[in-house]
Amino acid sequence: MKRLHIIQVISNFPNAHKLPPTNQGGTEKVVYELTENLVKRGHHVTLFASSGSRTSAKFVPFPKGLRGKGIARYVLTKMPRHVDVIHDHTFNSALGQLKLKTPTICTLHMPVKRYVKHPVYVSKRARTVMGKNRGHYVYNGLNPSEYQFSSKKQGYLLFMGRILREKGVLQAIEIAERTKKKLIIAGPIKNKAWFDRELAPRIRKNPHIHFVGPVGGINKQKLLKYAKCVLFPSLWEEPFGLVMIEAMACGTPVIALNRGAVTEVLAGFPHMICRSIPEMIAKVKQGSFPDPYSLRRYVSRRFTTSKMTGRYLAIYQKVIKNG
Repeated sequence: MKRLHIIQVISNFPNAHKLPPTNQGGTEKVVYELTENLVKRGHHVTLFASSGSRTSAKFVPFPKGLRGKGIARYVLTKMPRHVDVIHDHTFNSALGQLKLKTPTICTLHMPVKRYVKHPVYVSKRARTVMGKNRGHYVYNGLNPSEYQFSSKKQGYLLFMGRILREKGVLQAIEIAERTKKKLIIAGPIKNKAWFDRELAPRIRKNPHIHFVGPVGGINKQKLLKYAKCVLFPSLWEEPFGLVMIEAMACGTPVIALNRGAVTEVLAGFPHMICRSIPEMIAKVKQGSFPDPYSLRRYVSRRFTTSKMTGRYLAIYQKVIKNG
């Protein structure tokens, strides 16, 4: 394969995080890993991202407060002359919505219905629901070697993700209450009024429930690798669910509600997929979980950065050839 010059663009104003992200930012993590892997494979990559980001690619920082059409204008003025393909990761597909001569693919990391010429979704389910089966899909990946593994577990349940109603935090608390298990909740509060009104009183009332806020690095790895299981009671059309593969890479099982891409991510462990919260409660009580080694092997075979990069390169070649 000839070396490509690829533009990677990520600027999700107003919540853009530096690359690599420290304690939140799943999209930023995926874009960072993809960029690094493309560079390792010998491609020329220019990354447009938040100021302060670190990368092996040529880096062009965005000015603070840039948004909407301003993102596209800025990229077009700073872009190198000879570019083979643009990969737009912005939540509003800022470049993909323009009719550019340079082939442009858009990864739709969030569940939005938006017409672009070359859409890429992060699961088959997202492509079906949001794209009506049009375009491509590429699963998110990670580097298993960067995740600490433990076959020995402690007795706590773990919820890790943005603290929002639709992520199922209240359902995670219900599961912990009904099973009388310790629960650790980790993640950034995205709706403080809702947190203070509905979540905080439940947490204060139960000494076995602990909220630790957003976590990253070693603290995140420790929580994941020692958890008895990760609860994923998501109530919305989650396009992928990165924490599921992060947990399994650490050898930790995931019990999930059948929403969004759960059946694809947990395809190798269908008995961990539940149709209701009572079924999730029953699974926790039974405690019959997959072997930690089989969980890590599963992720290493199906959800790696290398596989993700290979899939994107195939799509780049296709759009370059066909326009």
